[in-house]
Amino acid sequence: MGFTVVFIVIGIGWLLGRKDTLGKNAQKPMSLFVYYVATPALLFDRVTKSDTSTIFSLNFVVIAASALVVGFLFFLVMRYVLKRTAAVSVIGMLAASYANAGNLGIPLAAYILHDFTVVIPVILFQVAFYAPITMTIMEILTNKKSTNIVRNLVVAPLTNTMVLAAIAGIAVSLTGVSVPVVLAQPIEMIANASVPLALVVFGLSLSKSRILEKGQVARRDVFLAAFFKNFIHPVVAGLLAWWLGMEGTDLLAAIILGALPTAQNVYTYALRFRTAEAVARDTGVVSTLISFPVLVAVSIIFGSGS
Repeated sequence: MGFTVVFIVIGIGWLLGRKDTLGKNAQKPMSLFVYYVATPALLFDRVTKSDTSTIFSLNFVVIAASALVVGFLFFLVMRYVLKRTAAVSVIGMLAASYANAGNLGIPLAAYILHDFTVVIPVILFQVAFYAPITMTIMEILTNKKSTNIVRNLVVAPLTNTMVLAAIAGIAVSLTGVSVPVVLAQPIEMIANASVPLALVVFGLSLSKSRILEKGQVARRDVFLAAFFKNFIHPVVAGLLAWWLGMEGTDLLAAIILGALPTAQNVYTYALRFRTAEAVARDTGVVSTLISFPVLVAVSIIFGSGS
């Protein structure tokens, strides 16, 4: 069901792109809306509705640590083995460790684990911490006019709408202040547009390009990123969870969340900075196709004893 929903929405975007129903240049403004408006709204909405104990749980530690370890390892591979630029390596790092937690993680967790709340820490970590930090780094790497690194490290995060949404959401959650309905409802409406719009943008990109097209994308980068995301990430997450004493359903959840494919948001981020767009897009497709048998195998092997 989770994969079917994803493919249907991506397919709608593909059909719209093939027919140019939204216009030939619809992809860019839609991706910018997802980046600057919809995703920050999703972040604020989820954080204000979550218990802070859930945000900073042991599950959160495994999720954050495994993503950072796998991402950093792949960054080193991209930068020093494949000799890619720093900016391309950052996008590659996200492609290898940024999970599709929203539109795939929630339904899969509900069907496999019977508890979709385990996905909330993934969403919060990625949108509140991982994405803002890496996007700030990308701002610094791609902003050729700026030479003041210290200023960028302070100013850039505070001008990032995702960071602002995270700060506001955590503040509201910690203080217990209720968001007025007149604000909460439109924020929730926009938040609900983040995932489907990201998928539609992804479909639009597929309508104009061929996946793994020779001469258009570094296939080795894509396959390596997918290998790290589909195989290395769940192994690292499982080992960390086991080392921290997690077992049964908790251990299964850690491995399942690590095995989720690359999120389409990575392509949105790549498009935002015009960097490694084909790698981000193709890794999303390849890792999604590979993740299906991997998730089934994980569920059978580890689910039997949980």
